[in-house]
Amino acid sequence: MSKEILFKCSKCSTIYHEPRIICPKCNGLVLTHYSRPKHLEIHGEYEGIWKLKKHLPPIPFNYVVSLDEGSTPLLKIENFASKIKYKGKILVKDETRNPTGSFRDRVATVIVSHALYVGAKKLICATDGNTGASIAAYAAKAGIECTAIVPKNADYGKILQMIAYGSKILEHGEIIDEAVLKALQISLANNYYQATAELNPLSIEGLKTISYEILMKMKNVPEWIVTPAGSGLTLLSLALGFKELHELGFVKKKPRFLIVQSLACSPIVDAIEKSEKETMIKEFKKHIPGLDSCKPLILPHVIKLAKEYECRGVRVSYVETLNHVDAIAKLEGLFLEPAAASAFAGLAKAVKEGIIEGDEEIVVLAPATGLKASMLYAREPSRKKYVPKLSGINTKAMILEVLKSKGPMHGYGLWKELGLMLSVQAIYQHLEELRRKGLVKVEVKGRRKIYSLTDKGLRISEVLGKI
Repeated sequence: MSKEILFKCSKCSTIYHEPRIICPKCNGLVLTHYSRPKHLEIHGEYEGIWKLKKHLPPIPFNYVVSLDEGSTPLLKIENFASKIKYKGKILVKDETRNPTGSFRDRVATVIVSHALYVGAKKLICATDGNTGASIAAYAAKAGIECTAIVPKNADYGKILQMIAYGSKILEHGEIIDEAVLKALQISLANNYYQATAELNPLSIEGLKTISYEILMKMKNVPEWIVTPAGSGLTLLSLALGFKELHELGFVKKKPRFLIVQSLACSPIVDAIEKSEKETMIKEFKKHIPGLDSCKPLILPHVIKLAKEYECRGVRVSYVETLNHVDAIAKLEGLFLEPAAASAFAGLAKAVKEGIIEGDEEIVVLAPATGLKASMLYAREPSRKKYVPKLSGINTKAMILEVLKSKGPMHGYGLWKELGLMLSVQAIYQHLEELRRKGLVKVEVKGRRKIYSLTDKGLRISEVLGKI
């Protein structure tokens, strides 16, 4: 598919003409292959990450799809540092400033630009949120059809972003790993351009620009970089970025990485700590959206690089993460999504446990804004009293309308369809009250209860629709 840009296995040196991240011959990591400059080149006439165009794949600039992503600030974190009693300097790489609110815009600009360059008419990506929103936005600007494969636990706010940008949405699997495999299957069978970040090495090219920007701003390398990790793609990209800078002679030492993963799913931390704990999603309640990749395809390569960079790891709970959404918002004025706030939860734990000590300089990566997950945040019991409540009558009317327009549906599906600041349990309570009034009926199919309108419910819904 590619015109000039090639992809080369880092292990067996096989060359590929289409983007793929794992070599089918030897399972090696496939990287984008192009001639790189021998010194750091910055082009001030371009905006965002494309200032580094000589360090990015050689896509002709008339094909570049950009929304001025990148060039995000490094902000000093002082109040939080005092709270956790850390005497060193803490900076946050504030990726919430990107066009769609997340660092995945760096990925989207490179991937969608390449898709446009090679003449792709439709692309597909597996996503549990941020990547899908970014790819959908850039695909819309490029005029390319976008389909997103989302797992059941994808953030609803991010799905709304995808829909707003015109993306088609297909739900598959419980977690992101299952959606990734489905996207791979569909792309091979239907000639879609593969825009899944975990399947396309161009994503590494976009994310590595964070490493370049940290160096350009600080003029040195911090002792520690704290990053939340799901599949480990971000860790891999940042490490490879610093490796490139080392080869250019700009970096004499490598930063150490503190990897923060969910207690429910921590394959990278398990591996570097040689833990025998089985990595799996234990309970849905403990799942941290964006950090639930338990068997990523790139895992062996991430683990290898993590050991090379002497990475350390910590696991944080869902509750700890939400507490740090609050803490960073109130102490630093930054509203972060839970996955982003997990980095601060992990940092606090690392300082407390003595993993990070003294006055070492730290950069914390904050991948995305909390506005993307505001509905998830608002559903937590401690915050419900601050969320405007819909009257029970209005909620029931909306349930009837959805069942009339969409047909039979289970309670969780109704909850996602409505997108209300209500818990799933509240939706089921409304459904039970509607059943008692004879407006809906319930049928058990397998392990699920499927709700549909009765004749009476249909008549009531039609009357309400005329009011």
